[in-house]
Amino acid sequence: MSLAGCGSADAAPQQLVRVTNDDEFAEAGSRVADGGLILIEEGTYHGTLQVSADDVTVRGADRNGVVLDGELETSSGIVGTGERFTVENLTVRNYLQNGVLVTGVTDDSGAGVARGPDGYLPDAAPDPVPGYLVQFVTAENNGLYGIYAFNRTDGVIRDNLATGGSDSGIYVGQCESCNALVENNVMQWSAVGLELANASDVTITGNRIVENRIGITVLSNYLEAHGPTKNTVIAGNVIAHNNAVETPEHANGAFGTGIGIAGTVGAVVTANRIEGNDNAGVSIASSEDFAPADTVIENNAWGDNGLDVAFAPSPTAAGENNCLLDEGLTTDPADMTCDPGPGSYAQPVAPVGVSFAKVPLPPERPGLENVDETPRTLPGTIERPDPVSFDIPDADLLEASS
Repeated sequence: MSLAGCGSADAAPQQLVRVTNDDEFAEAGSRVADGGLILIEEGTYHGTLQVSADDVTVRGADRNGVVLDGELETSSGIVGTGERFTVENLTVRNYLQNGVLVTGVTDDSGAGVARGPDGYLPDAAPDPVPGYLVQFVTAENNGLYGIYAFNRTDGVIRDNLATGGSDSGIYVGQCESCNALVENNVMQWSAVGLELANASDVTITGNRIVENRIGITVLSNYLEAHGPTKNTVIAGNVIAHNNAVETPEHANGAFGTGIGIAGTVGAVVTANRIEGNDNAGVSIASSEDFAPADTVIENNAWGDNGLDVAFAPSPTAAGENNCLLDEGLTTDPADMTCDPGPGSYAQPVAPVGVSFAKVPLPPERPGLENVDETPRTLPGTIERPDPVSFDIPDADLLEASS
């Protein structure tokens, strides 16, 4: 007789753990075996699911009918620390920090955290943990990040909806070579749609990033290990109308920018539709003493931005080999091509925002077509597409409902 879901934390690990109530939800992470499946039946659940086993799949029976609700009291909804961890087909909302956290850092008790036990420890970062997939998840109204991958490699974040993030809807951080793919997501109504920090070798493609305060930020800093961020590819996305006032305020007061690049190396921005961002379509700057270098912007579609491209690094970290190859754009400095001098662009004062808890909930989204009891097998590494393979998205995607 299977003991899965019977509520006893002392039972042997199970390949299939069914969750039907809050007690089973809290115990499921300790009940599941390596390579197992946690299947959450329809309903609303509270608290946190911590999973440390390897090759585990957490799957909701219905994307819109399985709701993990932190009730503005709980830190995170799902926390995974094991190798090749999957979360799919459910909704996470109202957590004070993260809806879904996939992390390679644990505290002294073994619980997953997104920092060192005593704060950020960039000089003593643990080895990253390989493998993760987050898909068909709706992450809404979370107090820090909707979907957060930290100190992980070989990950895919795809087909999700992230809204109402007080910091960002989706975040990837602290991985020297993340080898990550962020594709086909909708990111809307957050302070930042997508943020990368000290996260190298990430491809961002096929996403609809609209109506945030900032669409994408790619930055380097000293709060995390492995700076600067290198080799980011932003290709084939719609990044538009990131001027939404009824959104959480950005920590640095930023507003109205499609893509903000700060202190990164080797960023490629190509085949995107970058339109209707009131302040700047793309902003390139320094971050502390990290200088922007080897940025390439080409083959994008532009329209109705305050400025298409603003280049404003600090005099002490001006960088080199930053090239705008698209022609006929509004830029600061004017006539920007390669290695321009610093312009005079300054971020304007942002309008007052709202609490993440006050952002309206989005419409329901399609989930997995077939929900079964088979765990998902992830590959050891993932293949990221070549940036030259992308086409500019059609203009009608600007009007598409999120």
